[in-house]
Amino acid sequence: MANLAQMAGQLDPRVQQAQQQYAHVLKRVLDEKEKAIDEKLREMETMDEDDFERLREKRKAAMVKAQQQRQKNLLNGHGRYMELSDQKEFFDACKASKMVVVHFYRGTTWRCQVVDKHLERLSQEHLETRFVKIDAEKSPFLVERLHIIMLPSIVCVKDGKTEHTIIGFDEMGGSDEFPTETLAYVLSKHKVLHYDGPEPEEADEEGNIAPDGVNKIDMRRGNAIREGANEAAAESDDELEEFMDGFVEEAVEDEGA
Repeated sequence: MANLAQMAGQLDPRVQQAQQQYAHVLKRVLDEKEKAIDEKLREMETMDEDDFERLREKRKAAMVKAQQQRQKNLLNGHGRYMELSDQKEFFDACKASKMVVVHFYRGTTWRCQVVDKHLERLSQEHLETRFVKIDAEKSPFLVERLHIIMLPSIVCVKDGKTEHTIIGFDEMGGSDEFPTETLAYVLSKHKVLHYDGPEPEEADEEGNIAPDGVNKIDMRRGNAIREGANEAAAESDDELEEFMDGFVEEAVEDEGA
């Protein structure tokens, strides 16, 4: 019977590399946790009774504030993955919540259903973020102004500004089978979600996941998206235009050019 060393030598080099990467990530996470605990213990050793009392009051105030924010978020639609019916609901959502994840989808694009599955789960686990979806074919105004040309597209909005658009699955590694945690990690990189789990095994030293596929549908192949008969989406209301110009930085630059 072959010993363990011989069996290890027979492993696929890709498996060995994946194991080494996982071990490296795990060691880094554990080292960071241990360092944080050591620092907290040293801090506690120098504290007196008054310091502990102030710490308790500070934590109590933080808990009250967190609970108030949680209730506010729930009233604003956090905790649920909802579909927005028109552009007004989109603007209202982006103004009411600090962090918003917007999935532009099309019913006939099956990879949009993959995104739906992940965002449904994340909406329940991350109450700090609002998760919504918009039918791209029924929202030509938003699609045009946000430069949505491929599906699925996930727009990351923070403080009423577009931080980034995730196009397809490239940033999650290019596979249709990426775990929900990988999407949570990517969203946290764009500052629209708080993620405290480990980095994905595929992440490089800079935290990026190299794509090995292109999983998105180019909307420019057809003009159906431009032909939606949604007159409300084409309105140029002054208040709407003013908000949109402030919302999309690219639009401001285009108008100033």
